[in-house]
Amino acid sequence: MNKAILSTKYPQFAAKLREYGYEIIPSETIPCHMPYERDHADLQCLIVNNTAFVLSCCKQLIHVLSCDYQVIPCGGRFSGKYPDNTCLSAVCCGDKLIGRVVSLDEQVKAYCHDHKIELINVNQGYTKCSCVSIADNAIITADNGIIHALQDTQIDVLPIGKGSVQLKGAEYGFLGGASGYDRNTRTVYFCGAIEHHPDSKQINDFCKKHGTTMISLTDHQLTDIGGILFC
Repeated sequence: MNKAILSTKYPQFAAKLREYGYEIIPSETIPCHMPYERDHADLQCLIVNNTAFVLSCCKQLIHVLSCDYQVIPCGGRFSGKYPDNTCLSAVCCGDKLIGRVVSLDEQVKAYCHDHKIELINVNQGYTKCSCVSIADNAIITADNGIIHALQDTQIDVLPIGKGSVQLKGAEYGFLGGASGYDRNTRTVYFCGAIEHHPDSKQINDFCKKHGTTMISLTDHQLTDIGGILFC
């Protein structure tokens, strides 16, 4: 059975994923984070190939993931304040890892060096939240800095408008935080109805271009829950 790590603060999304055959691994609660991101999976775990980098305070995640991955506890400089809270917020694209390099955990950077994974630096610490992966070489983002950083790479980027995603306690959320991409099935799941997004047609066309299926988990507004990590 495939597994999915996500916040269970909104149980409707976990319930729908169970209907699609996924075993749910709940993210943990980190009190020192801002209230609206205390349970965000994409700040707690980063999976690269067969290795899972997990904040050392997330004991349950470390225990569960150790069954299937080499787990490396991280967070030597971790704090609940930006940008230290984004030490695992990065996006894998084939042999590349996109993130705010100065903020990334030192063990992540060492792994990338040892495994010849190119680090692509961006200014946005919340890189994972800001990007929707829809293929190993394609992402969707509203962040102009990420778009600029990837323009000379082979990564295909669809620029979209900001907003249209709710995040209670914040002005708005990110579409990456309201989604998750399962590489095994080439399916991107959205926490809410992607059909309600102003750029839904372009997003649909982009996914079709890369052979990716889109699934909206509910008919309600898109909600940033800290992403869905499939493993």
